Amino acid sequence: MPACSPQGSSGSLREVVLAGPGSPVTFAGDGVGGVLAILANPRRVAVALDEAGHVDVRRRVLTAPVTTALVLGLCLFTGQGYPSVLARLWPLLGAFNPAIWMWATVSASALSQARARLPVAVMRRLFEGLAGAVLVEVAGLRVFGLVVTAVDGTVVDLADTAQIRERYATPSGGRFPQARVVTLVVCGTRRVLGAVLDSCALSEQALWDRMVGQLRPGTLNLADRNFFSMHRWRTAAGTGAHLIWRVKNGAKSLPAKVITTLPDGSHLVRLRESDAMLSARRKASQDKTIPRLDDITARLIEFTVTDQGGRSRTSQFRVLTTLLDHDSYPAAQVAACYAQRWQVELVYKTIKSTLRGSGRRLRGQVPDLAEQEIWGLLAVYNALVDQAITAAVDLDVDPDEISFSVVLHAARDHLCRPCQACGHHSNSRDLTAASITGPRNRTDRHRTSPRTAKDRQIQHTRNVVYTIAITQTNLPKRDETP
Repeated sequence: MPACSPQGSSGSLREVVLAGPGSPVTFAGDGVGGVLAILANPRRVAVALDEAGHVDVRRRVLTAPVTTALVLGLCLFTGQGYPSVLARLWPLLGAFNPAIWMWATVSASALSQARARLPVAVMRRLFEGLAGAVLVEVAGLRVFGLVVTAVDGTVVDLADTAQIRERYATPSGGRFPQARVVTLVVCGTRRVLGAVLDSCALSEQALWDRMVGQLRPGTLNLADRNFFSMHRWRTAAGTGAHLIWRVKNGAKSLPAKVITTLPDGSHLVRLRESDAMLSARRKASQDKTIPRLDDITARLIEFTVTDQGGRSRTSQFRVLTTLLDHDSYPAAQVAACYAQRWQVELVYKTIKSTLRGSGRRLRGQVPDLAEQEIWGLLAVYNALVDQAITAAVDLDVDPDEISFSVVLHAARDHLCRPCQACGHHSNSRDLTAASITGPRNRTDRHRTSPRTAKDRQIQHTRNVVYTIAITQTNLPKRDETP
């Protein structure tokens, strides 16, 4: 490993990345925790504590800033015990508590008690502070000049304790209580912009309704077919963001009638709130007098996707969009754009399989500690994605080429071993160099894997070529009579 390099000019990771390719990759945290400062910058931790309104009641060696840094360390080194993580990170924590050098290493029990004193809001605020960073312009970030985002949900297995079962439901047929997490992701970088979590007893749609206000003008949001309702569509479109949402197939599954068919094969349709949607909205609000929503116009694109490679398979898709101009937004390009929604699925796979580890439940034995860990995993994931973006900008390549696994293992390695020349731990420049020189993802291959456990028993991952074909709709046409 190279010797420790002198500190560069101060500035955040965001400022360095925005400086563009070829700029020196330095970090204000270098020298005050090295690579650890990428995950737990002392300034960000202080802001999160202040926003959460948390102040230490009395001065301890395990202060709130130190505990916050250690929680992030536990999320980085998932699967390792408290003593191991303490041994790795303790020499780097002086920036969070200068008095730490006067104390012996604390015990695992002390860390467990310190975690219990740290409010969940601190980790949530830390994640939100990282998530709110300025978007970096990279290849693949925009389609039609709009930043593409996607929304979806996942579940996380929790410890099977009485306290957790009281707050979190266990799904029918499930073995463990589960938390449901819904996120808003930037497709071009796979960075998490926002998240909300609760019990799996609450639906993805209910959680999305809590965070729909995070959509912004200048973005293009993608959602799967379970999110659509008239009220949810109008609310999301009202944020100023454009939408491409999949809707269910079938003549009676979408409350719409065709106004006109456009030259590219798409259709302008009139959306009218169905009786079922109206009843559901009245039930949710407990007001039976709520009127039906006004009709609105949207654009419908129906298409098939055929994956050719080994066994050929064709799937039917139907998407609604607020992009009404067929000249500026051709149907085939809109259909191709919807494929980016899969990026949010890859985010969940990366967090749950690569970062946390497959089949591994969270450490927390009580609800607050479980939630603390979920927010910590999201914060660590975003911090590592930022490093991948930094490497991509430095190389002037698509962030998809930078392997998250390479960045993760580099971060773990650089937090474990000191510089051979001077004994100091490495800094962010060394981590970026390791991310750049590591193996790259192959973006020229298109591969598909079986989705269900049953399919995986008889099918294998295979190379495919996708073909999109615009098709006609079976929706009824609007009655032209007055």
